[in-house]
Amino acid sequence: MNLQQQVISTGFKIICTDCGSLAIKVADPAHASGDTIIECRRCNAVRGTVADLHNLARRGRDLFEF
Repeated sequence: MNLQQQVISTGFKIICTDCGSLAIKVADPAHASGDTIIECRRCNAVRGTVADLHNLARRGRDLFEF
């Protein structure tokens, strides 16, 4: 599965489509609700929500190796 397919299936943009960055930012991640917006750290583009990121984390087992 390539990264573009992953974006479509989860709603979260792993790579920022505006600047190509992987970095994200959330105001208070420990207390963020599912509908809290996650932005690109470099250009502030919307990358998805905390719920989208949680879905990606649950489904992403064994898909990505670093």
